[in-house]
Amino acid sequence: MLRYVDSRFPGPPRAAAAAAAAEEEAAAAAAVALQHRSVERQAEGMARWAAEMAAAGARKKKGAATGVVAAEGRRLGRRYGELVEVMLEHARMEERVLFPVLERTAHRGVCKAANAEHARDLPMINGIKEDIKSLLVMEAGTPSYQEALVNLSLRLKTLLEHCKEHFKEEERELIPLFDAANRMLREEGNTSSRWAEEVMRAMEATHSQRLFPFFMAGLLPQEAVQYLDIVCRCIADKHHVVSMLRSLVASLEGKHPHSVISNYSLKSVSKQISF
Repeated sequence: MLRYVDSRFPGPPRAAAAAAAAEEEAAAAAAVALQHRSVERQAEGMARWAAEMAAAGARKKKGAATGVVAAEGRRLGRRYGELVEVMLEHARMEERVLFPVLERTAHRGVCKAANAEHARDLPMINGIKEDIKSLLVMEAGTPSYQEALVNLSLRLKTLLEHCKEHFKEEERELIPLFDAANRMLREEGNTSSRWAEEVMRAMEATHSQRLFPFFMAGLLPQEAVQYLDIVCRCIADKHHVVSMLRSLVASLEGKHPHSVISNYSLKSVSKQISF
């Protein structure tokens, strides 16, 4: 009798499948929004960092502690390089995972506008990278060095404002359209049910041991726990999840002891998987 029922009604009930798909879409939307928050805070921190370096340098005499200032500039350059990697991978993820769904449901105009905004900021992103390179070959503490720091801070602030505006538009317009498009395609039986998993898979570099601690440091503690929960639920390779968690533990215990992620937060999430 049970075999007969299974053959007549294969798979989960329609309502349960729809609920599971909706949960997956919500997780994907949450992951995208949390990635936005991390990029915003990291960009904001770098703009503030450059401004503080300029202010501190203006109070010192030429040649005073130039080695320290130069080392600080190199650290800023490394952090900016990491930020750019995360930003560009996030943009590629949207173009590969989200935009095709919208294009299938006649929202090509939205995708075109979002792609244009992605391309708009590339010259500024690359320009800031070149500004930092120029800064590193200048003599720390000189007027030209201070001027370069001030200009760098202003350009980082401009990039931050562009990011905030772009992310706000995406969360107000693009993500709701993505959800609606998925519902329509789901009713037609013509869509994936693993959107959060696809979003996670597309962020391979960001989720590497090298970049993941940097990315997570841009989240508030409760946001970090939420993102880690999505990671644990949606990344099938549990060995990779373990390596991601271990990179956070190493970061907390080593070079970034003041990360925004608390040891308690890590422990609460790490219980979900087996080390």
